[in-house]
Amino acid sequence: MQFGGNEKTYALAAVDSTNEYAKALAKKGAPSGTVVWAHRQTTGKGTRNRTWESPEGNVYWSGIIQSKDIGEASFTELVYVNALAVYHAITQYMPEASQAAIKWPNDIVVAEKKIAGSLLECGAFDSAGKPGWIVIGNGINVLRSPGGHPAMLYPPTSLKECGCDVSREELVAALHTRLGEYIALWLEHGFSALRKAYLAKAFRLHKDISLGISADKGEYVTGRYDGIDEKGYIILSCADKTIKKFHSGDVFVRS
Repeated sequence: MQFGGNEKTYALAAVDSTNEYAKALAKKGAPSGTVVWAHRQTTGKGTRNRTWESPEGNVYWSGIIQSKDIGEASFTELVYVNALAVYHAITQYMPEASQAAIKWPNDIVVAEKKIAGSLLECGAFDSAGKPGWIVIGNGINVLRSPGGHPAMLYPPTSLKECGCDVSREELVAALHTRLGEYIALWLEHGFSALRKAYLAKAFRLHKDISLGISADKGEYVTGRYDGIDEKGYIILSCADKTIKKFHSGDVFVRS
């Protein structure tokens, strides 16, 4: 699957939200590989309806996939496909790539600072719960970090702050290439092929974490992060000897 190209790219100086723009295109039947990217968003959003600060100078990107083009593959696995693509698009420009990791399920952190995040949205569901289209949104801090505060668990950073000299256009091109590669790998070999590659880059694998299972992280479960299962659920080995699995949540480390 090829992303971007002259007939499939909407490059914008500013937009309310690249995901909202892409969703409108997807509803009208825009083909898989259609891309919307902008230098700035006015009302960007992250997971759990959180605000995504979107200052000028970074990459705000959304890509469309029509479900018919991924056959019977589980659309939820695209979270991991995309995380690997973003990780490798970023780290190919980093002088110290070993400091980067994927924080479950799809944030990219560098030295425990957040540099990129993703949001997958779907629509036109059929009676079996399969969507007709999927929009993958990515926000990557290239030149600037959004405003943070001392209490943030994973304060923002940017590629520039990490010593990377890369333009937004170069990074978008790299993302298109990597996403096409990982989608091809996924469709040909299944999720198991990605699972191993994902865990090789996983943040705090086999270490204790807390998983916030409410939006404010007030409700959480603590345990050793022992990987993801065949459906992409995170696996926690808890102190009471139980094994617990979750399909969503926020990973953090309690002091």
